[in-house]
Amino acid sequence: MKNKNIVVTGGAGFLGSHVVGLLLQSENKVTIIDDFSNGKEFHLKEVENNPNLKIVKGDITQFDDVKRAFENCQVVIHLAVLGLRQSIKDPDRVNEVIVNGTLNCLNVARDNNIELFVNCSSSEVFGSAQYIPMNEDHPLLPETPYAASKVAQDMYVFSYGRTYGLPWTTVRPFNMYGPNSHWQGYRGELIPKMIVRAINKKPLVIFGEGNQTRDFIYVQDAAKGILDVASNDKCRSTSINICTAKETSIRKIAEIICEEFSLDPKEYIQKQPARPGDVMRHLGDNSNFKNLTGYLPNTTIEEGIKKTISWIKGLPFTPEELLNQEVLRNWE
Repeated sequence: MKNKNIVVTGGAGFLGSHVVGLLLQSENKVTIIDDFSNGKEFHLKEVENNPNLKIVKGDITQFDDVKRAFENCQVVIHLAVLGLRQSIKDPDRVNEVIVNGTLNCLNVARDNNIELFVNCSSSEVFGSAQYIPMNEDHPLLPETPYAASKVAQDMYVFSYGRTYGLPWTTVRPFNMYGPNSHWQGYRGELIPKMIVRAINKKPLVIFGEGNQTRDFIYVQDAAKGILDVASNDKCRSTSINICTAKETSIRKIAEIICEEFSLDPKEYIQKQPARPGDVMRHLGDNSNFKNLTGYLPNTTIEEGIKKTISWIKGLPFTPEELLNQEVLRNWE
């Protein structure tokens, strides 16, 4: 995908910042729309002076903001979202962003006759695995308000394709981690939160038994995969898993991080009561992704965690400041 006018919603966020970087490397003109509630300006420090980048500070729940950002765009990569833990505390706001915000984006994209609407979904729409590995035909069994909103988002994108002929592709990344991931507040994700706690020699907390599994994918691999799908005409009007097809338990993640910091897992891994709506098992089937694009993620979980540790250590915060921004039970 080169020499296109591309809008990235949520482009200052975790995944969005990596997608934007890759798009700019390919000589695209990129417009970001982000309200900077999840996204951060420092995520864009490497590209902020690029003449092909335009940043619109706006909210996708506001139609006029979307209309302003989408002007003259050819491709939309729709990543803007509020997260799972926030949905447990505030399902109304999360639904407003994910569902109503998506409808605004779809309506403006339709009015602009865009070439492609890339819809970023989530493996959370599947719920706990009914069979392994989980392919694109796995039933949609959302277990949290976040996942339910993402199902609605996906169905609206599908319906706009069927009803109005809007060109679309849905990508379903599994559990992403890596640079620019969130450790702060209710946005905090498992791996960066555990790393921050390990840096401060605080217990690495597992909610439940730690037997829950995820298909963890390094964020830069996921970003490349999304653009490979977006660039491939064979990937139109369908949903595609972006995952590693490898299963790792939450306890294993804690053990890897303990090893990186020379911490005794018996002393530093602590169990607490389970989080509501927690998915118990995820393992994706990426054969469709591989067959269509020829690309597979190649960063191992051990390599990815090392890179994430290096990124966190390079942030302009002391260990204590990092810990002060982390909230352990961040859905309450």
